[in-house]
Amino acid sequence: MRKICKVTLNKQAFHANCGDLLLDSAIMNGIDFPHDCRSGICGACRVRLVDGRVFGGTEAGSDMIHACQARIVSDLRLVTEPVPDTISMPAHVAELTRLAPDVIGVSLELPRPLPYLPGQYCKLQFRAFPERCYSPSYPLEGAPDNRFLHFQIRRFADGVVSSAIGERIRVGHRVRLTGPFGSAFFRPDHLGRIVLVASGTGFAPMWSIATAAILEQPRRDLIFVVAARKLQSFYMHAALCRLALFPNVVIIPVVSEPQQVSPAVRLGRPTDFLPALKSDDVVYSSGAPMMTNAVARIAREAGVVCYTDPFVPHAREAERAGLMDRWFGVREATRRSEELLRVA
Repeated sequence: MRKICKVTLNKQAFHANCGDLLLDSAIMNGIDFPHDCRSGICGACRVRLVDGRVFGGTEAGSDMIHACQARIVSDLRLVTEPVPDTISMPAHVAELTRLAPDVIGVSLELPRPLPYLPGQYCKLQFRAFPERCYSPSYPLEGAPDNRFLHFQIRRFADGVVSSAIGERIRVGHRVRLTGPFGSAFFRPDHLGRIVLVASGTGFAPMWSIATAAILEQPRRDLIFVVAARKLQSFYMHAALCRLALFPNVVIIPVVSEPQQVSPAVRLGRPTDFLPALKSDDVVYSSGAPMMTNAVARIAREAGVVCYTDPFVPHAREAERAGLMDRWFGVREATRRSEELLRVA
């Protein structure tokens, strides 16, 4: 006879068989449980384990678990953070802006505002194209308008969607937007320092978090490490100049290819220029998976809370399996550091 366990999620309770997958059991019991990839990658189903034990789905040094990978082995008490409800709505492309040789800005006009937390992401399905995930961002210049969402999208030559932006996908193109998703969002009311680390278009969610943090506390201590492959791809310079006007903000620009234009731009990897982390810091990171994994590992070793949002390019379907296999190898090697993988 199988053991029956009691699971309490926030204030909702249900019973499950010992050994059942937490996510499946919750859904079968009528619990509204956010989820997406079912592979322990996206982070949409992450919950905090307050009491009890699970098998699988855990992260070293963290009390967060992936419900789609965790099997129930005892009574459990779980909590989630309040986030906006996921909704779906039509939209259309209002503006396309070349930000860098390989990055394009896409502005969508919405029929109504989308409630989301800075750092969360959305699924976009451009008409006649497959669905992709991108992070809405605070405008690089000017003030926000809640009728519009702004995205920074890196174009890949073999990208089914990204290579079509500006070609088959033009102003006026219809889009189905679904969101928000993700748990690597800004947590307000933090009294300590905030450290942000972004590479490439991972700047989009980090810029949203940076602006939210400064709007909340204009004199906040904030360090922002921003990396790009080369200086020509450093499209975020105007936004960073706005941020640099605040008294306690330190911005560290980094490129991985040598340049002779400015000594202010460092050469190397973003992790080479992380500050010594303090116990009351909170770290947010977004961009290349190896970078976000390294940041999460450094934060974990320092005993610092870290929220990460790894970006992996969505190659053509024939190439996707190999990409994911390489990613799983990196993920295992880094001991499942705090991560939220998004297909960009």
